Amino acid sequence: MFKHKAFFLLCICSFLLSGCWDRVEVNDLAYVIATGFDKLEENKFQVSVQVPLPGAMGGEGSSGGGGGTSGGPYYVDSGIGRNVREGNDELQQRMSRRLYFAHRRVLILGEELARGGFEKTLDVVLEQPESRLSAYVLLTHGDAINILNATPHFEKLPAEGLREMAKMGVGLTVKGLMVDIERPGKDSFVPVVETATTQNAESEDKKEEIKLDGFGILSDDKLKFFTTAQETLGLLWIINEAAGNNYTFKVGEKDEINVRIQESKINPSYNKHDQKPSFSLKLDVKAKMMQNEPALNLDDEDIYESVKTEMEKQIKEEVLALLDHSHKEGSDIYGFGWYLYRHEHSQWEDWKDDWESFLEELDIKVDVEAEIKKTINPGIKIGE
Repeated sequence: MFKHKAFFLLCICSFLLSGCWDRVEVNDLAYVIATGFDKLEENKFQVSVQVPLPGAMGGEGSSGGGGGTSGGPYYVDSGIGRNVREGNDELQQRMSRRLYFAHRRVLILGEELARGGFEKTLDVVLEQPESRLSAYVLLTHGDAINILNATPHFEKLPAEGLREMAKMGVGLTVKGLMVDIERPGKDSFVPVVETATTQNAESEDKKEEIKLDGFGILSDDKLKFFTTAQETLGLLWIINEAAGNNYTFKVGEKDEINVRIQESKINPSYNKHDQKPSFSLKLDVKAKMMQNEPALNLDDEDIYESVKTEMEKQIKEEVLALLDHSHKEGSDIYGFGWYLYRHEHSQWEDWKDDWESFLEELDIKVDVEAEIKKTINPGIKIGE
């Protein structure tokens, strides 16, 4: 009887020790580190991927920025389909390894796709169990695949350069973007990335570098417009992301002063007049002097107040430039409607259906209070 029980237990254990029957070897996977989404025409989409080539990474004869004796340490290819899934399937047919998205850190949206709406595209990303919600989302003029084919000097893999630049900037993730889109009375934005040729005079060592170049302003999931340089600064002020950046403003006819923003915080307040909403934005800015080009004596109270006023005036113009443009396009980029949804919900319920028309006539006052906390060492003048 004991022998029969022992044999039975041994049979059960053999099933438990059978190993990983459904395992997938590392050598059978193509690790996608960046994906680009483009719309070619109606109901025709292009999905591009960037995949590292392990055999071309490092070793003798290799070089950074996509160079090397084997043609570069990464591979870019694309598939075309009536949707993202079909594009992936078409691409998979040309690859000897299975596409694996768990290491994807960057998603790039092409302009044509973004103008038509990209929520369905991101839904596919959310539906993939392998996908990371912490992946960064970027937007580009033209086609996304051109960004994946860039050859930056600093990184062997362009996707790594894109990830680092996105992290250094505003750093919008898939999760953050989708949450913003779903908020009532709040529209979002996407950082814009472009390629630019290396600026090294007559040197032949020129490549397609990567640079961040403003933002794309959205209404729901559709791109409305790209920001100008002035509007880009305005967005950084209203989303409290200006701190840590250097800022230059004009004083006099030909001179400028450069400061480093140490603190920046915006506070809204709401009023109702004639059954219409109005808002006031109070922006407090603290900065440190970095370059005093006109050599102004900021210890003089009158000069200090004059310089501070010029800084406040320029900041106010940047904020209003962004708000005016976005409201004309029907985009509530700051989230005035979201403020009402949270603080004046009953009033929001009355206005929400006509909120886009309210935006164009929305009365907004911007008050900026700046402080230049420290001045730089005046240094030793020539001849002293």
